[in-house]
Order: sequence, then C-alpha cells, then structure tokens
Amino acid sequence: HAARFDESIADLERREELLRDSRASVERMLRMRTSDLESRETELTDFLRDLAERESALSRAEADLSRRRSEVGAVELKRAAVERRERAVAEREERLDELEARLDDARAEPDYGGPGGIPQSTRLAFVPGIDYRLLEVERTGVAPGDRFELEGEEYVVARTGPSPLPGDRRRCAYLVRGTRGESPSGSS
Repeated sequence: HAARFDESIADLERREELLRDSRASVERMLRMRTSDLESRETELTDFLRDLAERESALSRAEADLSRRRSEVGAVELKRAAVERRERAVAEREERLDELEARLDDARAEPDYGGPGGIPQSTRLAFVPGIDYRLLEVERTGVAPGDRFELEGEEYVVARTGPSPLPGDRRRCAYLVRGTRGESPSGSS
C-alpha cells in the first residue's frame, strides 16, 4: 500500500506540476490576449476617430458641392439671360440692316408715283418767310444755286434733300431769299 501511496503522491505531484504549468500557460495566454485586445481596442478607437474626421470632411465637401451647384445654377441663369439678350440684339441688328437696305433702295429708286409710272415733276419747296411754308413746284432737275421766283419774290436753292413730310418720297428744294444777280453767298 505504501508503494501505491508513494506512487499516487508522485502522480499527484506530477499532475500538480502539470496543472501549474497549464495555469502559467493560461495566464500567459490571457496576458497576451489582453494586450492583443487592448491594441485592437486602440486601433478601433483610432479607426473611429478617423471615421469621424472623414464624415466631417465629407459633410463639409457636400456643403461645398451644394454651394457650388447653386453658384453654377446662378451662372447658368445669367448665361441664359445673356444669350437671350444677344439673340434679341442680333434680331434687332438684322431688322435694322433690313430697314437700312430698304431705305437705301428707296433713296436710290426714282419716284414713279405719278400716273402710268411717269416720274413726278412736282417737287416741294421749303420757303422761308415770317412762317416757313412747303409749296409744290412744277420743276425738275433743281440743284443748289438755282434761282426760283415764287409769288413775286426771288429765292435761291440752298440745298436739296428728302421731303420733311413723313412717308413722302418727293425731293424738296430748301430755299433762301435771294436777289437778282446775287449768288447764294451774297456776293455778285
């Protein structure tokens, strides 16, 4: 019995030593796991901080993008308004060119407003006096310096030009008072 008892004690001591080694190994592993867990917790905290910073940067970027979109919208509206104005100006210029061309054509064409398309010989004379008057005269080929006698008075053609009446295509002789033998400048 004593030998068995000694053998049981030796076995118990061996088991106790294995248990101490196992316990030391478990404690070592726990310390390693704890330090590993702490380092991972530190990493996780760092990741959370980085994530918060990125979210903050992202929200700032979204706000900036929204502001830029509104600015682009305003610029687009201004560009559209400028384009409308440019089109309106171009249309007005085309209309003005068309009207100028029609005016040039009207100035270049002889006045065939008489019966049968015969050029009208009736012209207007702008006569000075107490009151200026427009008179119709039966004379063609009037030029500056020509003399006129109207109602007993002598006049000299100062210049010729379009009629002062709106829509009237006749030419008008603008007269100044003159005397026989005097030139329009007043010298003999």
